[in-house]
Amino acid sequence: MNKKTPKKHSTLSNTLFALKWQFEIAPSYTVFTLMQTVLGDVVTLFEHTFLTAYIINCVEQKKTLTDVLYFLIPVAIAVFIKLMLNTFFDAYIAPGEREKIQMKTRMRLYEKAASLELARYDDSGFYNDFVWAMQKAPDHITGAVGAFNTLLSRITVSIIAGAYIVSVDASSLLILVFLMPFTYFSGRAINKRAMKMQEEIVPVQRRSDYVSRIFYLADYVKDLKTGNISPKLEKDLSDSTEEMRAIVKKRQKPIIALNVATNSAAGLIISGVYLSYLFFKALVLGKFGLGSLLGVYNSTQTLNGKVLTAVSNLSEFQNHSLYIEKLRRFSETENTMEDNGRLALPAGGDIVLRNVEFTYPGNSEPTLKDVSCSFKRGEKVALVGFNGAGKSTLIKLLLRLYDPTGGKISYGGENIKNYRIADYRGCFGVLFQDYELIATDLARNISADNKPLDINRADEALKKSAFWEKFKTLPNGYETQLTKEFDESGFNPSGGEKQKIALARVLYADSDIIILDEPSGALDPIAEYTLNKTVTELSSDKTVIIISHRLSTTRFADKIYMLANGEIIESGTHEKLIKQNGKYAEMFRLQAEKYR
Repeated sequence: MNKKTPKKHSTLSNTLFALKWQFEIAPSYTVFTLMQTVLGDVVTLFEHTFLTAYIINCVEQKKTLTDVLYFLIPVAIAVFIKLMLNTFFDAYIAPGEREKIQMKTRMRLYEKAASLELARYDDSGFYNDFVWAMQKAPDHITGAVGAFNTLLSRITVSIIAGAYIVSVDASSLLILVFLMPFTYFSGRAINKRAMKMQEEIVPVQRRSDYVSRIFYLADYVKDLKTGNISPKLEKDLSDSTEEMRAIVKKRQKPIIALNVATNSAAGLIISGVYLSYLFFKALVLGKFGLGSLLGVYNSTQTLNGKVLTAVSNLSEFQNHSLYIEKLRRFSETENTMEDNGRLALPAGGDIVLRNVEFTYPGNSEPTLKDVSCSFKRGEKVALVGFNGAGKSTLIKLLLRLYDPTGGKISYGGENIKNYRIADYRGCFGVLFQDYELIATDLARNISADNKPLDINRADEALKKSAFWEKFKTLPNGYETQLTKEFDESGFNPSGGEKQKIALARVLYADSDIIILDEPSGALDPIAEYTLNKTVTELSSDKTVIIISHRLSTTRFADKIYMLANGEIIESGTHEKLIKQNGKYAEMFRLQAEKYR
């Protein structure tokens, strides 16, 4: 797979992407939150600034109560409506809508991940983007939209406040023209230093988070209890905390100094020079009343504050943009595996490989070289070889999780690329070496779909997988919860029991082709014997492919392929390969030594 340098999007582009994403999921919520933010701040401006100025002017001009009420009542109604709508929306609407955004965002990402070929997961950059997107994307989408709403609100309020200032005293703009660049550039300087501090903290925070996960993830519990690594990890955690504190201490000093200088200078200009200027025009020159003076002064304070916070808002946009870029990169990832097949899939076809080669993305050396073999309907075929021989890779190619980089794989006489991927994979039942059970009831672990469990089929599968005797001891039968993840009374199966349940899932599916990757790895000798008997007794129209290091399992196979260094070096029945006295015979003798 050729790697292309991903296109970098601007902060504005990423913000609009987040806005579009949220609007597609929750249009009414998106529009209402925008109106709530903008109109809410406008109402607050009228309530705290213009209403006060108007009432003082009315008193000063000895106007009637009716004149006061003409402005007071609409503002009071607007404030009441704002409070009621905010209370109702925040209590009853917003929680559900936010949850919907979270859920539908994750569903989009699940569907995207499911549509991509396995090769994508070999790219660490792609995998990191996927993990991040699943964990953080919803928060940064709503965060970016919230920042957009806030910025639009600040612009709107600034325009209204500026218009009011001009209507009362246009010359005040000269002071604002001087003040705004100072506020803007000092705000940018503060943000730049804050972003630098955050950049230095992030890698240290990641290290701290990793160590913290080790302490609470079940995967590490046994190592922590039986080893002596805990003190080292505790020291790493303490060192990370101290390093973050040192970064904050170092970087916060200039930020605090700039904040103090900015606020002091702005306060001196507005509260000292500007306020004196307004008093002079109001009291000495009589250009406007005290109410207008207060209104202009408060509007100036508001305008200056909005400009300053708008600048800090830009760093918030940049922060969200960094993460939305990851989301876009993941969501715009294209599937390079073609799925244009239109042929109907025949039942029980033979699989034939001709001169197949495969090299993993990013590797220079091929994992499989010139592999030619066949898996005929009704055959029990074993793939054997030492670790790294290419057995599991061959299975991934058979399942079309990867496409060969050379040669051809056919099913029923046709190139497997001529079938739809979903149809082709549907004829396989697979027990992977790194199988996983799901923290749900036993029924769904066996059926692995949304259809009701066929009890008779499930009983038969459990008997064939040697789990039946244990199953009869479970008080809740097929409703037994596996693991204690969500149910304290759940059943925690042992390694061998997990493998039996996973095998039952494969047998229950009743697929035309069954692939068992190290099926006896965690089984005791009796269960292994039962498995071998089950494989031998599978109906003659089933193709069974077994990968195993235990050659006691492979001796029942109709055909054995021995792999080494990505090539098939021997093939035949167990008896034939023993007579050849090659690598297979050598491996068999080495294992037989253990039982003498």
